Amino acid sequence: MKLKFALLMLVLALAGGAGAWAAPPPSLSLSPPERSALLSAFVRAGRAQPAPAIPDAELWTRVERLAAIELGQTLKPGDLDPLWALAAPPRQVGREMSEAHAAGRLQAWAGALSPGDEAYAALARTRLHLSEVVRTGGWPRLAEGRALRQGDIGPGVLALRRRLEAEGDVASGGPAPDHFGPDLRSALSDYQLRSGLDVDGVLGPATLRHFNTPAEFRLAQVDANMERRRWLPRSLPQDRLEIDTGAATGALYRGGRIVHAFRVIPGSVKDPTPIFASSLNTIVLNPPWNVPDRIAREEILPKAARDPGYLARNGYVRIGGRLQQPPGPKAALGLVKFDLVSPFGVYLHDTPGRDAFRRRERHLSHGCMRVESPQVLADLLLAPQGRGGKRMQVDIATGATLRIALTRQEPLYVVHWTAIPGLDGRISYLDDVYGWDARLAAALPGV
Repeated sequence: MKLKFALLMLVLALAGGAGAWAAPPPSLSLSPPERSALLSAFVRAGRAQPAPAIPDAELWTRVERLAAIELGQTLKPGDLDPLWALAAPPRQVGREMSEAHAAGRLQAWAGALSPGDEAYAALARTRLHLSEVVRTGGWPRLAEGRALRQGDIGPGVLALRRRLEAEGDVASGGPAPDHFGPDLRSALSDYQLRSGLDVDGVLGPATLRHFNTPAEFRLAQVDANMERRRWLPRSLPQDRLEIDTGAATGALYRGGRIVHAFRVIPGSVKDPTPIFASSLNTIVLNPPWNVPDRIAREEILPKAARDPGYLARNGYVRIGGRLQQPPGPKAALGLVKFDLVSPFGVYLHDTPGRDAFRRRERHLSHGCMRVESPQVLADLLLAPQGRGGKRMQVDIATGATLRIALTRQEPLYVVHWTAIPGLDGRISYLDDVYGWDARLAAALPGV
């Protein structure tokens, strides 16, 4: 194993890859503050702190490897999946570290390795906790059987309470810990809510499956989410639009605060919505839908072949040999479309299918992102240039297609979170419908 690792390091060094760690500076001697800064970097990154007696040269090498991970330099996301189009800018980690040491700035350099946002810090703390849970054998499985609900008594209720205590959802102790009282029902409902489960306060099959997910799986999930956060800019624009395809939600930020949150219908398992950064540049009112060839070939034309009146009933026409759905009450893009620059041909839009937004599982589209409140979002984006409000409503009422260029393009980040820290630091674990977490975690190197 050591020989295999050494050969891998040689290959990386010859290739000049991000994983090629440079030798420590000659006659390396770290001062006590520098050692403290480097050791604490492991804790901030959510990894166990190495023993203080570790030799300086070995500590240097370990921190350089950690730095490459924390700076998002160990993987090229697009090589793993072409839909992962976000990546951290390249950095020369070994050179940076040596220069910082030579200039007496090693403490500051080590302190700035990890992303500085609180969400990343919460994930790092959770990673430390999960690592310890895994090291000690994982958490006990809750027994399968009949559902547990308020009023039940017994060892199963006690096991549930202990697990919720470990998750931070319920206080320890209590006069009757094996009694399923209102406090336990409230705690379980809270757990279900933040885990994207049906909220009924009952330990049924779906909630039991969620609880019995192994700690090793959750650790890999946290690792994958931490890595995806490293792909983002260290300083996000204070005014921006974010779409989270994991949680199927969106948020418009102004001054770093959310001013409008909404549900989203992202791509299905067959047609995932990519991870990428772009900007909204145009809002289209009463947009036509130029049907992509694949959707026409695989879905619409077969329906038309079985039902000759299908195209006419749904407003489809042929223009230049392609199908188009002009604006109207049945138009797939609804009343508003948000155009953006994207190599994937995806965008945000309205939809006449409003019922789907009430579903818990909303990964249903062909890759574009359907917006729950498109007119509210359009109004917020158009108001600064005097095109929102009543004027926008008048423009929509005409039924004519109108393209309005945004005088200030809106930064857009399409992300994918499945381990989401709350304001209290607790993590909400969501099902990863695309299966991206396991693939990414498996590709990440160790320290």
